[in-house]
Amino acid sequence: MPAEETFALIVGGGPVGLSAALELGWRRLPAILVTQNLETARHPKCNSTNARSMEHFRRLGVAKEIRQHGLPADYPRENAYVTRFCGYELARFHRLFTAPAGGTSPWQTPELPHIIAQIFLEPILKRHAEQLEGVSVRFGWRLVSFTAGPPGVRALIEDVRSGEQREIHARFMIAADGARSLVRQQLGIEMQGEDGTVERAFMAGTMLSYFIRAPELYAASGRKPAIINWVLNHEVRGFFFPQDGKELWIVHYQVPKEKDWRSVGARAVVRAMIGKDVPFEIISGGPWTGGLALVADRYRAGPIFLAGDAAHLFTPLGGFGMNTGIGDVMNLGWKLSAIHEGWAGAHLLDSYESERRPMAQRNTSLGILVARRMSAWRLPPDIEAEGAAADAARDAFGRFCVEDDAVQYNTSGLQLGERYEGSPIVAGDGTSAPPDDWHHYVPLDRPGARAPHFVLPDGRPCFDALGPGFALLALGETAAVEGFERAAAARGVPLAVLRVAAQPEPYRSRLVLIRPDQHIAWHGDSVPADPLAIIDRVRGA
Repeated sequence: MPAEETFALIVGGGPVGLSAALELGWRRLPAILVTQNLETARHPKCNSTNARSMEHFRRLGVAKEIRQHGLPADYPRENAYVTRFCGYELARFHRLFTAPAGGTSPWQTPELPHIIAQIFLEPILKRHAEQLEGVSVRFGWRLVSFTAGPPGVRALIEDVRSGEQREIHARFMIAADGARSLVRQQLGIEMQGEDGTVERAFMAGTMLSYFIRAPELYAASGRKPAIINWVLNHEVRGFFFPQDGKELWIVHYQVPKEKDWRSVGARAVVRAMIGKDVPFEIISGGPWTGGLALVADRYRAGPIFLAGDAAHLFTPLGGFGMNTGIGDVMNLGWKLSAIHEGWAGAHLLDSYESERRPMAQRNTSLGILVARRMSAWRLPPDIEAEGAAADAARDAFGRFCVEDDAVQYNTSGLQLGERYEGSPIVAGDGTSAPPDDWHHYVPLDRPGARAPHFVLPDGRPCFDALGPGFALLALGETAAVEGFERAAAARGVPLAVLRVAAQPEPYRSRLVLIRPDQHIAWHGDSVPADPLAIIDRVRGA
C-alpha cells in the first residue's frame, strides 16, 4: 500500500493534540492528526483554560471564540463550600480574575483565565484545525503500530469503523495520546512520582465523576451560583462544577477505600451530595484516579515527542493538567518549524525535554500540595446539625476553608511565571534566579522567563506585534541593531525588530530578544560584540 507523507504525525485528538495541530498549521507545517475517538469529548474532564493557554490561543486566533463559550461573563467567579449542594453554605471565596477595587491585578496579561468545559473547548479547536491548509484531522483512526529511525517515523493507522489500514511516513511524531499512551508504553518510557496509592482523606485513590443534567438545582439550593461547589460532610465528599451555567454539571466523588467503585450506586451518591429531592439525569460517568503526580522519565525518543497526559499525569486540583500539555506543544511547535524551515541548530529539539519536563514536575506538585492540605481538613462533628453551636462551628470551619484553600486558586505565578532556567538555548545574564512564587506573579525581564506584558502606544498588547519568529524589542533610546539583523539573516533565523520609544516596566535592558513562544532568549543594552554567537545559541547550534 502506498504510504502518505507528512512532516508531523499527531497521535491523540484531545485538547493537547488539537492544540498541536493548530500550532503546526498556524506555522504552515504539514501535519496529520489521528485519534480513535469518533467525536470530541462527551464526558467533561478539564474545566479551566488558564491565562497562559489563553495567550497561546490569542496568538493562534481562537481566544475570542473560546470566550464566547463556557460560563457566561456575568457568572460569579466564586467558590462555595457547602455541607451539601442544597445544605448549609459554609463560606465563599472570590476568585481573583480581575483587580480588586483600588488594587493591582495579579494578571499582567492581555488574556485572563477562562472557565470553559472540555466538551465545549474541543469542538472549537477541532473546527479551526480542520480549516488550516496542510492539516488533516482524522477522528476514528487509531494508531496500530510504529517504527522510528532515520529519516523519521513509519506508522500504521486503522479506521476503527471499516478496518481499513494506511501507512504514514512522518518526519516527526507528537504523542498526545493520553494517560494510557500506546506510544509511551511501546517506547518503554516509565513515569515517576506519586501514583495515587497514598491513602488520603480526599482526592486520592478511586474517584468517580458523573455528568448530570439538573436544571432545577440552583433554584432548589436557594444559593448564589459559584464556579465550584465543594461538598463537605461526614457521609460524602466531592464537588460540583457547572458546565453551561444552566443545567449541566460534572460531579466528583471519592470512593471509600474499602469499596469497589462498581458497587457504588450512582444515583444514591449524587442524591446524597445534593441533599434534597431534586430531579436529575445522569448522562455519563466513570472512575478516575486521584493523587497522581507522575512525570515521564523522558520526553523524547529520536523523532518522537511526548506531550500532555502521555508525558505527565496530574491530580486536577488547581487545573494544570491540560494547560501544562498545551504549554508543551507550544514550546515544541516553533522548534519543529525551525527544522522545517532549515534554520534550527543540531541541539534545538533537545531543549524540549530540558525546558518542559521541569515545568511538569513543578506543576504536578501543586495538585499534590492541595490534595494533602484538603485531606488534612477536620470537619466539625456537628457540621450538619441545627442550633447555635453548630452554626458557630460551620462559620469557623468556613473561614478556615477559604484561608487554607487559597493556595489552589491564587496561581498567577504558576500560570505566567514559567521560566526556563538553565535552558541550553537561553543566554543567561549571570544573575541569580529569584524564588519561583507560585501564588503571586512578579513580571521579570529575565532570560528564560515569559516576556512581561505591556501595551504599545497604539493600544495593542506587545504580544500581538511580535510575529511568528524571533522578535528584537528595541526600547527607548537604543543603539543600532543591524548587527543582530545581519547575524539572524546569516543563519536564516526569522527576526522582526519592534521599536518602542518608551522603556516599559519591568524591562531594564534596551534590547530584548524574544523567542517565537514569547519567552526571553537574551537581553542587553547594546548589540554584543559577537551577535552571531547569541543567534547560534538560541537556535540550538
